[in-house]
Amino acid sequence: MDSDNKLLKGIEEEAENRAKKIINDAEQRALSISIQNDHKIEKELAKEDKEFENRVQVENLRVKSAKKAAERKAELAILEKKYNYLYSSIKEKIYSNIEGENGKLLLEKWILEAVLGLGLNEAKIAFSSNCLVDEVMLKNVAETAKKDYNLDLKLQLDSRRLIDAGVVASSLDGKISFNNQVEIRMRRFDKDIKKAIQEGLCP
Repeated sequence: MDSDNKLLKGIEEEAENRAKKIINDAEQRALSISIQNDHKIEKELAKEDKEFENRVQVENLRVKSAKKAAERKAELAILEKKYNYLYSSIKEKIYSNIEGENGKLLLEKWILEAVLGLGLNEAKIAFSSNCLVDEVMLKNVAETAKKDYNLDLKLQLDSRRLIDAGVVASSLDGKISFNNQVEIRMRRFDKDIKKAIQEGLCP
C-alpha cells in the first residue's frame, strides 16, 4: 500500500513538474513573442515617424519654394512697373526735347543720321506737323555732312507729313527710306534702353 502511495505520489510529482515545465516554456515563449512583437512595433513606429518627418520636410520645402516664387513674382511685378514708368518717362523726355526750344538742332542730327543710314547722296526729308523742318535746317545738315564726313548731300523737303514726331529720309523715287521717328528710334535702341534701365534698377 505504501509502495502504491509512493508510486502515485511520484507520478503526481512528475506530472506536476512536467506541467510546471510546460507552463514555464509557454511563458518563456510568450515572453519571447511579446519582445519580438515589441521590437516589430517599435520598428514600424520608427518607420512611420521617419516617413512622417520626411513628409513634413517635403511639405516645408514646398511651402518655402512657393513663398520664394510668390516673393520673386511680386518683386518682378514691381520692377516691371518701375521699368514701364522709366521707359515712358524717357519717351516723354524725347518728345519734349524734339518739340522744345532746341528741337531744331536735335532734328538736324536725326536728319543727318537718317541720310547716312539711307546711304544716298540725294534724299527727301519728311517730317511731322509738330516737328517742322525747313530749307535752312537741310542746309545746316548738308554743311555738317561736308565738314565731318566729306559728303556732298542734296536734300529736299518731302511733301508728305508724318503722324509721329521725327523725320524720315527717303530716296527721290521713294523706294527706300530710313525712319527716324520717335517710336521707331525707341524700338531701334530698345535693347540699349532696357539695359540702361535694368542696370539702374538692379545695379
